[in-house]
Amino acid sequence: MRSSSLRPYSRARLLAFAIVGIVLPVLIASETDRSAHHPLFYVGAAIACIASLIAALVPRRRRVVFCVAAFGQLPALTLLQAYSGGAGSSYSLLVVMAMLWFGLVASDLEMVVGMVVFAACCVLPMVLIGSPAYPVSWGHASVLVLVGMVIAVSLRAVTRELATLAQRFAQEAVVDDLTGLLNRRGWRYTAPRELVRAARSGNPITLVTLDLDNFKELNDELGHAQGDHALSDTAERIRATLRAGDVVARLGGDEFVALLTNSTLTGSLTAIDRLRASTPTREAFSAGVAVWDRREDLSSLLHRSDLALYAAKEAGGGRTEVAPTQLEPLPALEFPDDEQDQRLAAG
Repeated sequence: MRSSSLRPYSRARLLAFAIVGIVLPVLIASETDRSAHHPLFYVGAAIACIASLIAALVPRRRRVVFCVAAFGQLPALTLLQAYSGGAGSSYSLLVVMAMLWFGLVASDLEMVVGMVVFAACCVLPMVLIGSPAYPVSWGHASVLVLVGMVIAVSLRAVTRELATLAQRFAQEAVVDDLTGLLNRRGWRYTAPRELVRAARSGNPITLVTLDLDNFKELNDELGHAQGDHALSDTAERIRATLRAGDVVARLGGDEFVALLTNSTLTGSLTAIDRLRASTPTREAFSAGVAVWDRREDLSSLLHRSDLALYAAKEAGGGRTEVAPTQLEPLPALEFPDDEQDQRLAAG
């Protein structure tokens, strides 16, 4: 049966983070005490701003450009520390801002590589360049590395937890908690998409509505627990009988619907017969079937299926009724008066 998935961070969010998290802080730092900045400061500021915007705007499928921009932010922001205190510079905070990005939106591999590049940017300038551009300060460098890594790892853990919760809430919003099938909201979201897909592909669609014949008696005689058990069993049998691509939902009470994709009327009736053969007498059901005429919307299709279901119930239950297909009459052909007279005379 159909399931939904979470969408990744949108490009608009990535761009907003790049502007607010990198570009604006860098611009503010550049405008602060401009006379004291070394030329390397402005080189790093320009590269960092451009790289962050590219990482936000370029699709990830362009791996080379994306990775150069994403990881290039870190050495670019490290240039801001040149001749301003190195790892002990107040501008070292801007390198940590880049680690926020890796913790929030990067993949696991990208985050690990980002932490390695980040640690190298904190340590290598002291070792390879040293004073006066990057004074040796192992304490500041160590603290910077630890803080940046803790922030990245912590954000990754938080975002994963939030993603898990969001996925669970999204599933609960469209899934019936008793049967595990789609609920009414999930049905209204998923089924129309299948009609659109079938309209493009030309595949046949049938809609089946099921209703338990003895559900009220089950609840009255054996209690609601037994009624819930019957609903769960019915849902499980439907799942086992129908295909994974079919859209199945419980609309409420003991009413189930199934949109059988790429299925003819004969195939749908065969599936219902298989389902009926595996159903115990106490949980017998009636069914109504409507074949999509490729013009009606979901509500009209469901209405026809419901009418067929009611007919099956009125006929004593335990049977399947097929709704007649609604065919619109062909428009009358119009001819010019003289041509019409000739045709009538010929007739």
